[in-house]
Amino acid sequence: MTACIRRVVLESADELASLHEACFEDRWSAEAFRRLLDRSGAVALLAASEAESESQSFIFVQVAADECEILTLGTVVRARRKGLAHTLLKAAANEAHGLGARAMFLEVAEDNHGAITLYRGAGFEIAGRRRKYYRRADGTALDAVMLRATLPLD
Repeated sequence: MTACIRRVVLESADELASLHEACFEDRWSAEAFRRLLDRSGAVALLAASEAESESQSFIFVQVAADECEILTLGTVVRARRKGLAHTLLKAAANEAHGLGARAMFLEVAEDNHGAITLYRGAGFEIAGRRRKYYRRADGTALDAVMLRATLPLD
C-alpha cells in the first residue's frame, strides 16, 4: 500500500485528537496535543492510504538529546494491517535520526500483540517491563513492555 504522509501542525491538533479517540480508550484532548506540538523536538505525522482522503493513522514522537520516545501511534480499525503504522514508524524514525536521535523507545501494554509484533518486526528489542503500569476501564492492571531500537531502523 502506498501511503500519503503529512506533518502535523498546531492547526491539526483537533484531527489528531479525533484519531486518537478512535484508536484508544484513553482519549488525549486537542489541547494536550497542542501543548505537545509546541515542545521542541516534537514530531507528529498523519497518514492515509492513497485511496483515502481522511487520515487513518498517526504517530507522535518526542526527540530529546540522542533519544526519541514514541508517545503514541495508532491506526483506525478499518485501516489496520495495511502497513500504515509501519510506514509512519519508519518515517518518524528517519526524522528523529535527522534530529540527532540514535535510539528510539516506547512502552506498550503487554496484551497489545499487534503493536508488539509491529515493533519487533521493525527491529525493536524488549528492554524491560513496568509492572501493572496500565489500567483498563474495567480495572484490570497490565504490565507495560518497554521496547528499544537503535536508529536508523533497517
